[in-house]
Amino acid sequence: MKKMISRMVSHRSFPYVMAFLMPFIICVVICIGNGVYPFGDNCILHIDMYHQYCPFFTEFLHKLRTGGSLQYSWNLGLGSDFVSLYAYYLASPLNFLIVLCPKHYVIEFMTILVLAKIALCGLTFFLFLKYHFHLIGKDSKLHKNQVIPALVFSTAYALSGFVAAYSWDIMWMDCILLFPLIMVGLEKLVREQKPGLYFVTLALSVFANYYISIMICIFLVFYFILLFFTQKGGKLKAFLRFAWYSLLAGSVSMVLLLPEIAVLSASGSAEDSFPKTLEWYFSVIAELGRAAAVTTSYTGNDHWPNLYAGAFTLVLVWLYVLNRRISWKEKVPRMLMLVFFLVSFADNQLDYIWHGMHFPQALPGRQSFLYIFVLLVMGFATIRKWKGTRRWHIIIAVLAALTLMVLSGYYGDELVTEYMAVVITMLFILVYGILLLLLKIAPKKMRIALREAAFCVAIAELAVNMAVTGLGVTSRVAYTDKQGYYEDLLQQAKEDNGNDGFYRVEDSGRKTKNDDSLYGYRSATIFSSLMNLDVSHLFQSLYMEGGKNFYCYNGASPLPSAMFSVKYMLSSNPVDESPLRTLVGSSNGNYLYRNNYCLPLGYMMSEKAIKGWESSMLDRIGSLNSLAQQLGAKGDMLYPATCTQSQAAGDTTIDISEDGYYYADYVTCNADSLTVSRDDGWTQQYGKTTHRYLLDLGECKAGTKVHITNLNAEMIEYHVYRLNFKAMCTAYETLSEQTMSLEKMTDRRIVGSIDVRQAGRLILSVPADEGWSLYVDGKKTKIKPFADALIGVHLKEGTHKIELRYTTPGVQIGAAISIAALLLFLFSMWIRYKIRGKYGEKMHQHRRTDVQ
Repeated sequence: MKKMISRMVSHRSFPYVMAFLMPFIICVVICIGNGVYPFGDNCILHIDMYHQYCPFFTEFLHKLRTGGSLQYSWNLGLGSDFVSLYAYYLASPLNFLIVLCPKHYVIEFMTILVLAKIALCGLTFFLFLKYHFHLIGKDSKLHKNQVIPALVFSTAYALSGFVAAYSWDIMWMDCILLFPLIMVGLEKLVREQKPGLYFVTLALSVFANYYISIMICIFLVFYFILLFFTQKGGKLKAFLRFAWYSLLAGSVSMVLLLPEIAVLSASGSAEDSFPKTLEWYFSVIAELGRAAAVTTSYTGNDHWPNLYAGAFTLVLVWLYVLNRRISWKEKVPRMLMLVFFLVSFADNQLDYIWHGMHFPQALPGRQSFLYIFVLLVMGFATIRKWKGTRRWHIIIAVLAALTLMVLSGYYGDELVTEYMAVVITMLFILVYGILLLLLKIAPKKMRIALREAAFCVAIAELAVNMAVTGLGVTSRVAYTDKQGYYEDLLQQAKEDNGNDGFYRVEDSGRKTKNDDSLYGYRSATIFSSLMNLDVSHLFQSLYMEGGKNFYCYNGASPLPSAMFSVKYMLSSNPVDESPLRTLVGSSNGNYLYRNNYCLPLGYMMSEKAIKGWESSMLDRIGSLNSLAQQLGAKGDMLYPATCTQSQAAGDTTIDISEDGYYYADYVTCNADSLTVSRDDGWTQQYGKTTHRYLLDLGECKAGTKVHITNLNAEMIEYHVYRLNFKAMCTAYETLSEQTMSLEKMTDRRIVGSIDVRQAGRLILSVPADEGWSLYVDGKKTKIKPFADALIGVHLKEGTHKIELRYTTPGVQIGAAISIAALLLFLFSMWIRYKIRGKYGEKMHQHRRTDVQ
């Protein structure tokens, strides 16, 4: 058995295979233990993977299968650029493999990608260690005594606190696995004058995810400076190579970066500005507690980073400082780098710079993988120079690590770093300290067994930490339960609509704000960092749900619903029929309703009405009433209703005094969801109610009791409004008098015609994004947005031909730059090949002459 294991270890490919398989097998076992499909009914959809990535992957698959345009999508809110979304969420080249995946197994495709990328992190870090520390001997084989430590450290990189917290952020993981190869490429570029690996890996990283690549590029500048000053000769040439190939690597991705910049400039991400005053989030001592084993991964808004890289690194970093065989020229810059990282996590200004001149919304310390990388490299250097460690070094290192853990627990926040995690980490530190001391004092024959024991303890610790803190799961059944039924209802909607033109669909019980991408329909809801912020502001002015990176149909009253062309509602409520909507069909307890008031994609509004409304947007109810009045309504569309209310902890009861259709709002609400139920059996749950939007209470009869409950036991007082049908219908009829007939519509083109009887502005419920070009009667015309959000154009009386064409902003210039950068790289490599060829031939001739 020992001989077989020895042969396996000595085989050239074995270490590389194990560097991949060790983290992979650990993660697979964790998934099996967590009941991940097909080993149970769960899946690893976590946070944004649940709400954004799975829907976006599904839409990407749909486009690849149907041949739809990759420039624009109508299944992303009111419509959205797809190139920028691809660049932000989907740009990994591996994602094109999804075309081989059945639609109902997109979740499993993403799961395999996550596990494969974690495993590849282990492999690429192992390759970095092999190159950086010259682990290949004269026989071109890996040093046997270095293989096991290298596998531990590569597994630590793959299962680090960063990966445990953010492995679900699938588009980041490409950069994490490429980073060690980029570092190999940088060292080859500087020391061996070989730029190929550096260019390819950095270009792939920037292409896959520009955001994490910003942090990598900042780090590369620091690391190049370190290499620059330790380089013995050719410093100027090294600098020129670094600058040139870095520029080319970044430029290759301009086909994605320029559209990204253009779209982000109109999103909520453009609002951040550099902080003028210095602020400390927390003490560095408290922050060090985030390196503890089995402490919960942090993804909140309080900026705590995830620093775990194995409890053994907390001992090895001190041994690195004390090690006599590691020069101070090597130690000082790396120790300063660690300190700088720790300060960067705690300081608001440095935090802002690291995150690409932007404050992250949750998911903090996104550069922590760089800190972990440096820490692990220092730890491995200590093992590599093990003979420079003395027994008293180990005792001091263990005491220092224990002291820091105690202090971090004392000064830290137990809600962020649990005391039990600190205690467990201290126990691991003691175990490692004992093993290290034994390695120093034990006979040579026992050292192999001790090294194997240390290996097992380290791998077990990393596996346990990943099991406790990473790969969180949710119910796959609950996520996919409506998929088949909704496909049936959407087909019924298509048949019901016939040839009646464009329409949108909404879901009263949505799972995510991207259900349109998940199920394949057009909607008025989106959650994306690339969302047009002006549309969100318009939604909020109409008392609908809106925020920095989302807008949502929640809160829609009949007039805004009609303006956004929402014709059908998916619902699990069997008693939702009313004067506003009609039941169309059902499928296994899910229902399809048709909104009785819905406008086409384009409709006319007088300039006077637009100006009057835009100048009167005060409070939100007032804004809705003003809009209706500008459109000819007499009186308020929503007016205060006379109702009695009684409050109890978590339950408000509203007694309806007369028949009508009712809405309610509230001033403050800390509960994240509210449930509305009537005594006639109608019920509806509203999520994200902290965002404040109008609550639909439905059609109520006199004497009906409406209960609004919350799980926070809050006592909330509501303002109740009754819908004035006459006022609403008057406003609706004004808009429906002059509408655009849709003649043709594709992903990137809209063609229609309209007979204008009274001059005004044609409004289309399409975001006024930069990429749209508008043609009226064949002549390019400037877009005049409605409320800065929707496409609009002033039209005079008469019949007009309307055409809209979309081209992703910056994509053409970006493509030209990308092609030019690639050609320049190839040309540079050709020149380099020619020069080296001539130099080599010249040297060969000199040698021949010398021989003769």
